[in-house]
Amino acid sequence: MSNRIPGLRAAVVLGIIVILVGIGTGSSFAAWTAATSKGATATAATTALSTAGIDALATTYKPGLAGVTTATLSDTVPVTVTNTGSTPLGYALTVTGGNATVNGAIALQVWKAGATCDATTAPAAGATSNTLAAPPALPADANSAAIGGVVSLCLRTTISAANQATYTGTSTAPTLSVVGSVGTWTTSSAVAFTQTITFSWFQLVHENSGKCVASAGTAVTAGTAIVIGTCKPLVATNNQALRFVQQGTTGTYRIYIGAGTASGPVLATPGTNSGTPVQLAAVDTVFTANNQLWTIVASGDPGDFRIVLRGNPLAPNTLCLTSTATADGSAFTAVTCNTTALSGSPAYKSQRFNFVEVP
Repeated sequence: MSNRIPGLRAAVVLGIIVILVGIGTGSSFAAWTAATSKGATATAATTALSTAGIDALATTYKPGLAGVTTATLSDTVPVTVTNTGSTPLGYALTVTGGNATVNGAIALQVWKAGATCDATTAPAAGATSNTLAAPPALPADANSAAIGGVVSLCLRTTISAANQATYTGTSTAPTLSVVGSVGTWTTSSAVAFTQTITFSWFQLVHENSGKCVASAGTAVTAGTAIVIGTCKPLVATNNQALRFVQQGTTGTYRIYIGAGTASGPVLATPGTNSGTPVQLAAVDTVFTANNQLWTIVASGDPGDFRIVLRGNPLAPNTLCLTSTATADGSAFTAVTCNTTALSGSPAYKSQRFNFVEVP
């Protein structure tokens, strides 16, 4: 017969249960606490940002015309980046899309904005540079933001004169993104813009008639006379749109019309005597080169110019584009430049022009 203390077995069992429950309760609490902590961090921390100003990088690069208009080879815009999330962010730039070759020909410079951010602003210390194809890292003083922080940047895109000439007639439409990151989490704001590389086009307004230099009718083919025409809306491809392409000597140009290609047509004369007509010709195939070359001479009142033929071998630069008429269809000729005509007189105005740039 075994001896048992009454209630001992039940007490032992109860004690073991209490110990196990106590251990189990501690383990469960620790596991629950860890899981809750992780969940709370993931839920509370959000990554988000917004940008303003990137779309202003849309621009058209033009070579300009010496003495008349300045070249447009750069674009500077202020950009703000705002951390709208609930965690600090580091920032970087990325570019996707567009014409990769043209992107590589356009420089991108970035710096932290100061009091101004425009074409005249010098880059701040720490500015970074590369291209639209491979954007630079952001400057050290502008590559992160606290919660709610705003970073003000200056972005400047630039194309060299050589690249402007090489890539004229092309465009690129990249998407620039500001990427914010913390750990492995990222967020971004992406904005597309278009940059175009083109010629500078002008209407040439004749002071005597108040009308425009044009080709007869609407033709832009070799042999067409150059005449007076009522000025049309500013369109780069019509028969009043002129582009001046420098040829060797500074200030010496071929004058293309409308959508003229590298082969012309260009303004030219068939001779070198005063009174010779002005008409269109294919480049160097109808007339000698000098009879297709012109200089632009500021003359008389501010904004007034003569268009002077270089072609007379005995007396170069003595024949001016001229018309004493005012009626549509009246021909322009190359006439000996007057040197004594008074400002505002018909003789003065017959050889003076104003430039109006086509947007």
